[in-house]
Amino acid sequence: MDRGAIAPGNSGAIVARDTDFGGFLGQTLDLTGANARAVVLFVLVLGGFNATGLMLGLIDGSDTIAGLGFGFNIDAEEGLIAGLFQIASGALTFIASYFLLMELLASCGRLPDRSTRIWAYIGMGILSMLGMVLGFLLLIIPGVILMVRWSASSGFLIADRMGISQSLGASWDATRGHSWPIFFAGVVLFIGLAIIGGVLGGLAGFAGNDLLIAVVSSMAEATGTALGLAFGIGVFTLVHDNSSQIGEVFA
Repeated sequence: MDRGAIAPGNSGAIVARDTDFGGFLGQTLDLTGANARAVVLFVLVLGGFNATGLMLGLIDGSDTIAGLGFGFNIDAEEGLIAGLFQIASGALTFIASYFLLMELLASCGRLPDRSTRIWAYIGMGILSMLGMVLGFLLLIIPGVILMVRWSASSGFLIADRMGISQSLGASWDATRGHSWPIFFAGVVLFIGLAIIGGVLGGLAGFAGNDLLIAVVSSMAEATGTALGLAFGIGVFTLVHDNSSQIGEVFA
């Protein structure tokens, strides 16, 4: 389906694309470019905070997924400090992600109301994360399916002000028929980030500077998180239909 119309409320800065592989990737890059300052601020704040944790040994880089700490590297001496720091890192990630999502939605005219929905966003983030982790533990494929079909849920929650289950259900319905393009676009984006991060990490490792390694690692991870958020909003803007009915989460 041709989506060549100009996205409303943004003076033509972002053009809606086709709902195909190139369209989802292109929309992600368009949103990232249009919100470059917000993305850079997000990366500096979140990346800088986590770099500090890595340098102090309070965050184990091997236990993080998409910018959120899942493991706790606790020992007898630094257990409490490490735990509190990782909780703070998770909270900062949620807060920074929410405000970046608002800027991404505003840039394409999809944010009619700036009143906060951060608690609903945190709740949905935890619920969807648990669902995807469970899916990955069971057979991997269910986790991938949930990741793809729930990719637009943040847009429905923040822009359309739906409830948590409604947002997940609306994303599930809206992405029906677009799963493969979304999946392959996400894979290409992930591979591109992995290659760039690997090259930068290798250069930092070759230099043998622990501070540089921590900074590069944290900035690369924060950049990946920012692009992941932009990808989700890109999917939302292309599959969203104001006239669609809200379905059940697993309809």
